[in-house]
Amino acid sequence: MRNARWRCLLLLLVLCAGAWVRASSACTHIASVAEVVKRLQERYDATIGFRADFVQAVKSATLGQEVASWGIVFFKKPGRMRWEFHEPEQLVVADGTFFWLYQPKEKQVIRMPFQQAFRSNVPVSFLTGVGRLDQDFLPSLRGTTDRTYSVRLTPKRDAEATGLLDLEVDAETFDILQATTTDPLGNTTQVRFTNIDRHTLPDDALFRFAVPAGVDVIEAAPAS
Repeated sequence: MRNARWRCLLLLLVLCAGAWVRASSACTHIASVAEVVKRLQERYDATIGFRADFVQAVKSATLGQEVASWGIVFFKKPGRMRWEFHEPEQLVVADGTFFWLYQPKEKQVIRMPFQQAFRSNVPVSFLTGVGRLDQDFLPSLRGTTDRTYSVRLTPKRDAEATGLLDLEVDAETFDILQATTTDPLGNTTQVRFTNIDRHTLPDDALFRFAVPAGVDVIEAAPAS
């Protein structure tokens, strides 16, 4: 379902936003998942905004098909995001009040209240800057190498709405190299980020959406 796909995508962004900072100290391998989560939380708390390139892969558990897409994403606290998909062409904007999904080929934009865009309150709390990994998730360390940690975050509440989140974390820099959500049906949404720029904050104008002429606005039904 399209709405479920976007919720997974937004969840990946808001939970990973703060981990893209290079550590100032040399690599020290950490055995404790609590320490890994602490480092990730510190990165999130320090993040105000960023711009990055992304590649997304969505795989259906029942059909076995994978759909790939790519583009540019902008994020800025509190509650603002912009995903520019170049293939296929579409635009996702959250301005803190509304969530917009614009599909130029269909000449339509789907609009819904910001809070309604998520079935769980967890993504909302992270978008507004108050989310806590240790309070909202049960973390487990599923594997380590000399270069990475594999961390699984299982929601303490609303598990069916949020899904499982698996992170591949760089052991030296604490960059998140890859993030994957898995919904209760086994469908996965995987996102990889590159060319991350946290030094130049995105302009506020990027998070304002103006409906183009000739485009139909569809008010989304409440999430079930």
